[in-house]
Amino acid sequence: NSSTSQWHERAKNYGLSASASLPLYRNGKAVGALTLYSSETDFFDEDNRNLLIDMSREISYALDNLAREADRKRMEDERLNLERQLLQAQKMESLGVLAGGIAHDFNNILAIIMGYCSLVKMDFEHVEDHIPVMEKAVERGAELCRQMLAYAGKAVIVETEVHLWSLVTEMVDMLRKTLPQNVTLKVNGSPRIPVFIGDAAQIKQVVMNLIINASEAIGEAHGEIRLSLTKTAIQADKTEKDYKGKVVPFGVYSCLEVIDTGCGMDNDTKQRIFEPFYTTKFTGRGLGMSAVLGIVATHKGFLQLFSQPGQGTTFKIFLPVQTRESGENGTLVQTPPSEPWQGSGTVLLVEDEPHVLTLAKTMLKKLGFTVIEASNGKEALDLYLQNFADITLVMTDMGMPVMDGYELFQELKMIKPELPVIISSGFGDQVVTSRIPPDQIAGLVNKPYSFDLLREVLINVSSD
Repeated sequence: NSSTSQWHERAKNYGLSASASLPLYRNGKAVGALTLYSSETDFFDEDNRNLLIDMSREISYALDNLAREADRKRMEDERLNLERQLLQAQKMESLGVLAGGIAHDFNNILAIIMGYCSLVKMDFEHVEDHIPVMEKAVERGAELCRQMLAYAGKAVIVETEVHLWSLVTEMVDMLRKTLPQNVTLKVNGSPRIPVFIGDAAQIKQVVMNLIINASEAIGEAHGEIRLSLTKTAIQADKTEKDYKGKVVPFGVYSCLEVIDTGCGMDNDTKQRIFEPFYTTKFTGRGLGMSAVLGIVATHKGFLQLFSQPGQGTTFKIFLPVQTRESGENGTLVQTPPSEPWQGSGTVLLVEDEPHVLTLAKTMLKKLGFTVIEASNGKEALDLYLQNFADITLVMTDMGMPVMDGYELFQELKMIKPELPVIISSGFGDQVVTSRIPPDQIAGLVNKPYSFDLLREVLINVSSD
């Protein structure tokens, strides 16, 4: 062809009169040629030609390898892309189920509150009969929020020393009366299981959800649920993995094992069992098992799952053994506030939600405080600089426009490090304390809060 002719002409100009061309192949197809030139007319004798043929074969082999590697890389990229698309689709499906389940539950709660508000307007004389029902609905909403935080692994922990054996046997005794007669519940272990530092209410929720899940897996057939509680030491040279395949750090754990003789789970169900509101039943959709996983993660524990269709299911919960100095039996003694209690001084109240701001302001005034209000951190900082001589306490939300509570906290502490700041948040203690050292926070009050809870926090701050 013309390009080959041009190369030959150029070679002649340099005195290269002899040439040899050998084809190059990739996947059995000719993709080019290897051409060599020489000034010696007898250079391309039989020996050199054989050498060139070997070179051509080696180059063709290398081209084949490059082609195979390119194909493998393309196929791997396609596989990873498909996996990402599938994972995204599963996330969207899970998010849709979560949003639908939460919306359903919250709409029921809001329907109760709105309905009873209407009754209060029509029949104010019986308001005392209606308020407890509305308070109960609010508590249900707060519990749903706590479950969502537990699902996210950001649940609020009220730390005490938890005697796991007493807790487990208490839950077994309570649930044994409510389980179907075809289900037998047994528990084994020792009262000498080490004390665990954590939230007793959340650990109770884990035990309850696992037992209820096991009972539902047994269904109408006769079956058995076995609970065991043991002290387990995971050695550095022994590899234990959680249900995701993550290696469990070595150390000493309290291990709760829940075994049922139910229907078991296939691989698809095991992959999805911890998705929020996922269920294999027609009823009972909720955050139960996803909350279990979140609570265990919040307590820096680990979970293992073993199950096969028709062969039952085993859940193993590992909770790290910790110690701390505390009172006898590990209980936190709280002194009830004296009645009536009144505070004094000026509180800078920072809240961007108008109704919450009005409510908190009313509560603080009833407790004897003067209130200066702000709707965001920037406004609050300006007001503090104008009234710093009078303000004795700051109570702030965290998620706000213009300047959030975290930035406001840092600015206030730079101005006056000893200024007491109470944080009011709906995100949970762990989210807040992950960004602000707990010893710098005067008090934490989680939304929604009652008048009594706010008073208790203020009493503790005032007594410090």
